[in-house]
Amino acid sequence: MYVIGISSGIKHGHHDGAAVLLRDGQLIAAAEEERFTLAKHARGELPRGAIGFCLRQAGITMRDVDWICSPLKTYTNYAQRLTEYFRYQFGHCPRIELYDHHICHAASSFYGSGYSEATVACFDFSGDSSSGLVAHARGSDFRVLTRFGRHNSLGLYYGMLTQYLGYQMTNDEYKVMGLSSYGSPEYLDKFATLLRPNGINYELDPELDKRRRDAEIFTSDFSTRQERIFTEKMEQILGPRRLRGQPLDQRLTNIAASGQKQLEIVTTEVIRSAIRQTGCGDVCIAGGVGLNCKMNMEIAAEPSVNRLYVPPVPHDAGVALGAAMLKCAEAGHAIAPLTHAYWGPEYSNDTIRETLDKIGARFELLDDPVARCVTDLTDQKTVGWFQGRMEYGPRALGNRSILADPRQAGMKDRINLTIKYREEFRPFCPSVLYERQADYFENTFDAPFMVVTFPVNAKVAETMPAVVHVDNTARIQSVHAESNPLYSRLLGEFANATSLPVLINTSLNINEQPTVNAPLEALHTYFCSGLDVLYLGNYRLSKPS
Repeated sequence: MYVIGISSGIKHGHHDGAAVLLRDGQLIAAAEEERFTLAKHARGELPRGAIGFCLRQAGITMRDVDWICSPLKTYTNYAQRLTEYFRYQFGHCPRIELYDHHICHAASSFYGSGYSEATVACFDFSGDSSSGLVAHARGSDFRVLTRFGRHNSLGLYYGMLTQYLGYQMTNDEYKVMGLSSYGSPEYLDKFATLLRPNGINYELDPELDKRRRDAEIFTSDFSTRQERIFTEKMEQILGPRRLRGQPLDQRLTNIAASGQKQLEIVTTEVIRSAIRQTGCGDVCIAGGVGLNCKMNMEIAAEPSVNRLYVPPVPHDAGVALGAAMLKCAEAGHAIAPLTHAYWGPEYSNDTIRETLDKIGARFELLDDPVARCVTDLTDQKTVGWFQGRMEYGPRALGNRSILADPRQAGMKDRINLTIKYREEFRPFCPSVLYERQADYFENTFDAPFMVVTFPVNAKVAETMPAVVHVDNTARIQSVHAESNPLYSRLLGEFANATSLPVLINTSLNINEQPTVNAPLEALHTYFCSGLDVLYLGNYRLSKPS
């Protein structure tokens, strides 16, 4: 049985379109639509490019597909709209099955974890008329313990904070998270009046929500991203907001720290209370707020939590996976745990060579790129690393990555300034060999998806200053030889040369552009940035010194 799961939709508020293909419960292909449209988050677009990739990867046509599965179960006439869409775009429409948005989130995390039972929490902006849920999952059963109302939303709360600080909601929340580490939670008492824990639930002050106060001018599809979503009450309590582009001061940085801390307090209390009800300390997190790695670190540190799993796609791209998993589970198929994220397109050396020849690029052909790459890294070069199948999810995990030596603190500023063109406070993540991560980071567990932050071992922090955040933490990627042998070997050879099994790893893109998919996009990033070297398969490109 072939099942395609999709995310996003047809309205402005829909985003992070993706498509996945499962065959009898086994994942065959998965990709986000933004990698094909080159428009970040692919807002308001059904994932035609990602669907086409999934079909090509499996060598099938749409007529071979048994089911199209999607969230948006509560949307009027949505099944009919999808039917007409697939007939128009692909000439055929399989059977359509719609599911609840947050059950899809829950399924993507629970089935991906491989746990037989879990306490599952989804913290999101909104979807299918709610903003998340807590459930007790066992086998194929999801017993919902509570739902969070659409307006009582942690995604909305963090979006308001993001806008208040002069950034773009539903895009720049990770900037607020990174900024928060530079401040102290001096405004925590004020945030405690705006967002209050309440056991397995919480309460967001309804007077903050501009769309509720001014309901007569906003449609049910929510305001556009260019409009303010919080009322004047937020500034009355916290002081003047920051206009986009204005300098950041310590007051604003402390507000970021306070807002982040209150999120951690509330979500940890939800998890603690949920575990008391379920009796199960294995926890799965999903929903867009699940990308908040600082929050995930606090949840993992909660004493009642036994194990924590966050998938590589906790945001809305993950509901495509969850929807397809739900249909396969209903059909009695076993769902394999999601242990890696390498499910996207791959390009052969012949295909890469065709692209290089078309643009007239100068290059070297190598028998093995690893040894040469280690030399480049130890020579303090910044390296674009384009290998194998593209990652499914927002994190580059060693196949569409920019890599560098973390032993010099200045490398962080160099990449931010000359390659990524982004704020100087933004940190970079370390990739580390799984078997050696406990030597460098504390309280570790397997974290292959860069979705959890860990404290850095103080004894070795000075050996890798470029990946140690100001709060002495790092969002690590645990690298396994089984799932990525080439990247694991690169880390191992770098360790042999430097005694450090850690590399800086950030996405192969320029700020505000999607992570690259195809060779031509990698070349565009290379030639439009200060990146020193680019490895495309077995081909190496370098710039004059």
